[in-house]
Amino acid sequence: MARPLRSIFTVAQTSIAGPSSLRPLNPALKVTSPHQHQVRTAFNLSAWDRYLPKLPRWTSEEDEKSAKASTTESKSEGGVTMSEEKGQSTDGANGEGSTGGLFDEYSKTDEKEDIQRKRRKRGDVPWTEHKYSSALHKISHRKLNDLSRQISNLPIDEAIVQMQFSEKRSSKWIKSTLALARDHAIDKNLDRSKLIVAETWVSKGPKISRLDIKGRGKYGIKHHPQSKIHVLLKEGKTQQEKFEEKFQKDLRKVRSAGIVREDGKIRRKVVSGWTW
Repeated sequence: MARPLRSIFTVAQTSIAGPSSLRPLNPALKVTSPHQHQVRTAFNLSAWDRYLPKLPRWTSEEDEKSAKASTTESKSEGGVTMSEEKGQSTDGANGEGSTGGLFDEYSKTDEKEDIQRKRRKRGDVPWTEHKYSSALHKISHRKLNDLSRQISNLPIDEAIVQMQFSEKRSSKWIKSTLALARDHAIDKNLDRSKLIVAETWVSKGPKISRLDIKGRGKYGIKHHPQSKIHVLLKEGKTQQEKFEEKFQKDLRKVRSAGIVREDGKIRRKVVSGWTW
């Protein structure tokens, strides 16, 4: 767990010999450097304070005007100046402190090249599906498989409703997984009204071993299983389209409006009066 910046300053301040404050005992005396009475420790052995973020410092309007004038003069002369003492940068007109690092430009170019490489590899083909996997949870794969079968081949909104009213303990995080997968699929320009849970499957994770304390100095080992669920969302037919398709299929089966069907073949067609 990362400690706040204030705790770092308190640790550094305790390593200085003398009083806890850096001010001199006699106000008339001026300390040339705050590090002249500093004890070398693991914190300040290699100038650790240079790795701390630069905090904004208050400057008066006169100082800002003088800094701007000095930067304009240096630019006119063709020289390059770096004002790191007051936390100002010569690039910006507002005089804001630079908070970037040395390798920020390289990291940005790497990200852009990665995105361009993915686009070149994929091309202009639109997305037709989205696969999402949950994190590992402490649950048996057999119990999770029952819920996986329940939401399979359902519209995404109906699957979320099924998990919302389910009494199973793992239905809460399955509902969150489905909602997050739905939002990611919408970001890929997939139609929400046509999204269905095309495929769902479960995979097992590593088992956690724990001691099972028994009587008379005996013990056993418990194996707690872990598993996660995978979801594949695709664009399918809406409910209205399914009802219309079923209606047309039933309508094609109707041959006449009579009670007796006329589309079947006539069996045991009797030519003569004798049945044998």
